[in-house]
Amino acid sequence: MRNVEVEWAFFSLQTQNKPGANALEDPNVRGTPALRTMALVRREEGNVRMGDLYRAIGERVHERGEDFTTDLLRAALSDVGLQESLVVDALADSVTVKEILEEHDSVATEVGCFGVPTIVLPTGEGMFGPVLTVAPTGEAAGELWDHFEWLTKQDYFFEMKRERGDASPGA
Repeated sequence: MRNVEVEWAFFSLQTQNKPGANALEDPNVRGTPALRTMALVRREEGNVRMGDLYRAIGERVHERGEDFTTDLLRAALSDVGLQESLVVDALADSVTVKEILEEHDSVATEVGCFGVPTIVLPTGEGMFGPVLTVAPTGEAAGELWDHFEWLTKQDYFFEMKRERGDASPGA
């Protein structure tokens, strides 16, 4: 709906919460195979394809309620037309760990990311949000982006929150 270019950067919550312990080396740690596979996909197929995989994983986990497993990762790769063998390739490729850790350190120190999805604006400033209970589609998604983008350009704008209450749609 809008011409928004997304450049993905890696952030490892495991690395953030347990500095010094390298969970990215252990393929049995939840999320590690996906993170490393996304690093390999981005390197070999590009930023857009990695975004496609991220979205496919999200649809399976958040919309279909599937368990976040290596089988789900393989299915998500297939969903976007990529080889399921990329999981094995990524886990055998130690460069994926290096790439993720370097980016993690960069976004954690330079942008101030701390464990939530962060939009980094062209100014280099990081913003968390907006947080939605239901993602809009079509022109409503475009309008949301227009308003969010406008707010981020206001020097005086810092944060907006409201009571959590019942976050279900229509509540």
